[in-house]
Amino acid sequence: MLKIVWEFPTYKVEDKATAGSTARRVRTALTAQEAFKVIAGKDPRPLLVLRECKTCNGTDDALLSKGADNERTSLMSTWFHCVKLPVDVLQPDHPFYEMFGHDDAEHLFVAMPDGSSKIKLQSDTSRTELWAAMGQMLNSSYKKDTQPVIKEVRKFLDRMDVLDTRLTGLKEKRNDVIEKDGQHSSKLDKVDSEIAEVHKEIDAMKAEIAEATKLELKDNGAVKDGSVPAKAGR
Repeated sequence: MLKIVWEFPTYKVEDKATAGSTARRVRTALTAQEAFKVIAGKDPRPLLVLRECKTCNGTDDALLSKGADNERTSLMSTWFHCVKLPVDVLQPDHPFYEMFGHDDAEHLFVAMPDGSSKIKLQSDTSRTELWAAMGQMLNSSYKKDTQPVIKEVRKFLDRMDVLDTRLTGLKEKRNDVIEKDGQHSSKLDKVDSEIAEVHKEIDAMKAEIAEATKLELKDNGAVKDGSVPAKAGR
């Protein structure tokens, strides 16, 4: 549930030809306004855009930090349209080049879908500054304050951890029964019943989290895919 769901947008480059020559693919930068329009697409949520570098390529290291409260960051990302752009986005001919500052380009930023209210951030930005920037954008975008929702969801996740631990113990117990008494042991029925009950509680918890994380945008209606269960496993 805490896996950040990234989008990796691309832009089709047109083939161009001059008189007497063969058509060749020419890549040119869009204007910042055009680039944001392509990146945002039909997703009305605020943007969280991460520019990959040679060091963090293929990871979330620029956003998540070892030893930091990554759970909070991941939860807040639920209400963003999260976008990753490739290392070469800083090449002047890249279609999305104009989205970044040309000098000392930021590593990531949050912004409204049209690029307005942009807040530049770096990979070494403190968690406090990161959450403040994300929170500012969420408050500008959603009708409901997200902070109480985050607290509520984290309580749910703590309870989910307890259920996960219990489920692991029951599965180990089931394996022990099979090892000692075989696949047809009468003891398995009780253990399987307990396992089914825990799964039922987990499903109910996921439904509560999904309901808690559904927020409405101030001007654009309900958020699409805005609930934690839409993500991969925790």
